[in-house]
Amino acid sequence: MPILSTLAAFFRRHKRKLMFTSAASVTAYLLFHQLVIKRFRNFQNSLRQELYVKEQIKRRYIQTQTDCYLTILALLPVLTHPIMVHLPTESITSALKRKKNVNREMSDSLTTENLLAHSEENPSLSSLDMQHLMSKSKLELWNDLKVKSISRILALIYSSSGLLLLTRLQLNILARKSYLELAIAMAGGSPQTGSQNSYDYFIEQSYLSLSWWLLNHGWLEISDRIEKLVERKFSGISPKTEMTMEKFSQMLSEINDDVFSDIECPVMHLIYPIKYDDLIETLMSTNPELVSELEGKDLNLVKLVNETNYVLTDAFTLHVFSKLVQSGLSTLYENILIQLNPESQAGRANKLATFLAQLSVQSAMLGDSQSYSVDSEIPGNAYINKINDVDELEEFSASIYSNFE
Repeated sequence: MPILSTLAAFFRRHKRKLMFTSAASVTAYLLFHQLVIKRFRNFQNSLRQELYVKEQIKRRYIQTQTDCYLTILALLPVLTHPIMVHLPTESITSALKRKKNVNREMSDSLTTENLLAHSEENPSLSSLDMQHLMSKSKLELWNDLKVKSISRILALIYSSSGLLLLTRLQLNILARKSYLELAIAMAGGSPQTGSQNSYDYFIEQSYLSLSWWLLNHGWLEISDRIEKLVERKFSGISPKTEMTMEKFSQMLSEINDDVFSDIECPVMHLIYPIKYDDLIETLMSTNPELVSELEGKDLNLVKLVNETNYVLTDAFTLHVFSKLVQSGLSTLYENILIQLNPESQAGRANKLATFLAQLSVQSAMLGDSQSYSVDSEIPGNAYINKINDVDELEEFSASIYSNFE
């Protein structure tokens, strides 16, 4: 057939050209497959891996914050119990009850009306302590009740806020190791594998135990500082004095400002052993064998301590701590208002003794790791829940978790 013969002649004449073109086409296809399609697939796999790693980083960060919250709930009774014992308002109330036959009018108008509902005796109070209280006049007892009731709730708010801030700082610093390994994996590197060295684990646990300072000394210094300020601020104010919630909250806010304005002994020094002597005392009480570790600048414990000191003396950290305290105070005001002014009547006034009775209730609520707020069924501690949700605290935790400087 003419057509077939013509095609055959064409292929014979251009045999070499056709073979070269075919080879070039196959080569081009293979190169395109290798350089483009495979790279595209590798990019897809890399993107999926990056998204997976980012999700793991996010999950670990969230888990770290959850661990902080659960740690606070576990340590809360350890922190709050000595504060409640140190400022035994229930015992003072009990002494006032025993003196109710003296100055009957004051007893009827104040003690019975406002305080007897929350006057359980302190079981840790000795008979000698009660005898000491009974030796005081009723006026002296009322003054003690006023000062210690206000001091106790403020000390509880400051101490619990400080413990939460410190726990967030410590656990996020330690969690950064896992974050760094995942970050290396994202960059295509090979992070170190294997189980954690037992000594490194011991160092990390010893570092966490530095919260011993706040749990054993810091709360007392906080309490004493606040008590002096309360005594000065509320001096001359009788329990029968009537005041609005706005006036009462303003007086507490002024005390709060005085606490944070102390330059000679910054408030951050009360929640962590920033001073070297305090650090030595803490280590001697927790892990005395590690005191020698402080001599080596490149040792892990020293690095952890130095970073913690640096962060706690930073202005932003002080700002975050003040926000935590303000959150605790706001929760206190809200809870008192629900009880004393549920209808939100403008300008409604109550006797100071009525506020003191409410402070006793709120102190018990703050010290209970499973307390509930009046208008919420969220489990956990009503105060800690609010403090834990402060936006600045989340920003602070994220900055620590992602800081590699």
